[in-house]
Amino acid sequence: MTGNQFRLVRWLGFLSGAAAIVIWLIFVFWARRFTDAHWASLVPGFADVETQFGPTPSGHVSWIMGLFLGFLTLILGVIWLYFHFVGVFQQPEVQLRLFSNALALAAACGIFVCWTQTPEQPWYRIETMMTDPGSVIVFGQRLLLIWPAVLLKHFVPQLSYLVAFKVTQGLAILVAVYLVGKWAEIFVGEFRFIGQIMLAAYLVPTFAYLNAHDIGIVIIYTLCFLLLYQRKYSLFCLVFCIGIFNHQNILLLIPTALAVMWGRESRSRVIGVTAFLTVIYFAIQFLLNRFMPIPATHIFKIWWNIRMIVEMRRTMVLGFITLAPWYAAAIAVFRPADPFLKRASVLFPMQLGVFFLYGALNEARIFNGFLPILFGILLCFVRDRFLNPRVPVADVSLRIAV
Repeated sequence: MTGNQFRLVRWLGFLSGAAAIVIWLIFVFWARRFTDAHWASLVPGFADVETQFGPTPSGHVSWIMGLFLGFLTLILGVIWLYFHFVGVFQQPEVQLRLFSNALALAAACGIFVCWTQTPEQPWYRIETMMTDPGSVIVFGQRLLLIWPAVLLKHFVPQLSYLVAFKVTQGLAILVAVYLVGKWAEIFVGEFRFIGQIMLAAYLVPTFAYLNAHDIGIVIIYTLCFLLLYQRKYSLFCLVFCIGIFNHQNILLLIPTALAVMWGRESRSRVIGVTAFLTVIYFAIQFLLNRFMPIPATHIFKIWWNIRMIVEMRRTMVLGFITLAPWYAAAIAVFRPADPFLKRASVLFPMQLGVFFLYGALNEARIFNGFLPILFGILLCFVRDRFLNPRVPVADVSLRIAV
């Protein structure tokens, strides 16, 4: 940036700050005393909006204008900060960090907005899950992300049950996007936002009905695989124990951990970790059934799935076309994937078997637990083929085709 450009930028920042001060002075010493009738004569289209939105309570127009000016001041403040630190923002590493974080936030916001459009269903009422989960079959013990909503409702009682639930789920979505970014960072480094954008593209079509455990599965499984990859087995066991309160199918991570650890760790450690997880899983399930019983912990879905597959019901077709391209891409690039991911892929056939017995295969969301492995396989190929090629293009294609 030249000297003249720098001075121009500083002046623009100064003018934006001065504009904010002038606007507030006008409002405080003059405009805030306006009556509603004054505002109606000054703001174009005031009467039409009052008809559409409903009349603003008497005396509240000035309060609304004050909040609007606060919002405007915030924007001007951001502009001033940008111009004041424009030299910092032009540094390549800062630009990449801002770019990556902005796309991560975009992914989280996109997921949240689409998720909020998902309807409740009679078998999973949010208020019932928050007040009487023991009456809810199958789902009544999946309370990990229900409890924060109950806590928020307790401290902010004026919130409805649904709003409290959506607020806590919004935070959970942010955590899920962050963890997927940390997981993606293992394979593509600073380009972790690729994994976060993939998360949004994958999750949005899978939303079937409002529930607390789908996002929880993404969080728990991603964190578990992250800790397994880093060989932090004590923390892995802790997260596994917490995850039992989110969904019972976390049991499948025990044989998955066995497959991942075998040959990488001593037999005593492998047996110790898997034995501990097995004991703690069934102990917690026993305590849940003893002190938080529900009418049924599972329902057989064998005939449901057979008919869904044979008759090709609409939801089955939609679920298939939602997931098939992702898995086709993963199969195509499976061979050069990280050995950890190849071992952890044993999770998928186990999921197929368990979900054929107890799940609805037409719901793409039930495979969210495999999402970290799926993304890892795809990101390995993105890294090797596009970000940091280690062999000629022709050789990469040949290696994958073999």
